[in-house]
Amino acid sequence: MNRIVPGVALAVALAGGAALAQPGKGGPDWPCTQLYDPDLVLAHVWNGPDPMRLGGHWAADPLIAPLVPRLASTAVPVERALAEIDALAERLPENERASRLALLVAGLHEVLDAERKKTIEGLYKFGRAQRKLAQEIRERNDRLLQLRARAEASEEARELEETLQWDLKIFQDRRSTVNTICAQPDFIEKRLFALAKHIEAKIGHGRAG
Repeated sequence: MNRIVPGVALAVALAGGAALAQPGKGGPDWPCTQLYDPDLVLAHVWNGPDPMRLGGHWAADPLIAPLVPRLASTAVPVERALAEIDALAERLPENERASRLALLVAGLHEVLDAERKKTIEGLYKFGRAQRKLAQEIRERNDRLLQLRARAEASEEARELEETLQWDLKIFQDRRSTVNTICAQPDFIEKRLFALAKHIEAKIGHGRAG
């Protein structure tokens, strides 16, 4: 048994952190090439009235409260969410429209920021799991090479090689999904941007998106 297990070289490199660590971008467990940004800042997407100066909370508004989780849900297409915002704006008295739509933005920001933080936490768990698995692959590969060099314990070597094959399959299957899962924080931020800019247009503040 002198052949090298396919894929071990890749995992050994990753075990050292070369492909998972992003210096200055979230630490060694951050698995994404995207810049690590833990906060979804409202001022980056909203130029309308400051919800903090309006008094009250969005969850206390009988029209806004049930709408926020529905519009924030990524299961709801953005086009449908925009249509619901249009319908709400038509229902609101003109003298209340700006303030209550600003509360809607505050609610969307709060909910989507929390969802984004949960997503980022999940990405860190993913990164830690990959680094741990890569380290285990490296250690098992080292042990396998030792067994082969001594030409002994062939049964142990066979079992260890089978384990390595499974570990590598899991590692590479997970790695194939990293681009998709790393896009989720940006996807959430773009949703908030689209909704906030549409609301700005409804109340005549900022730039219509």
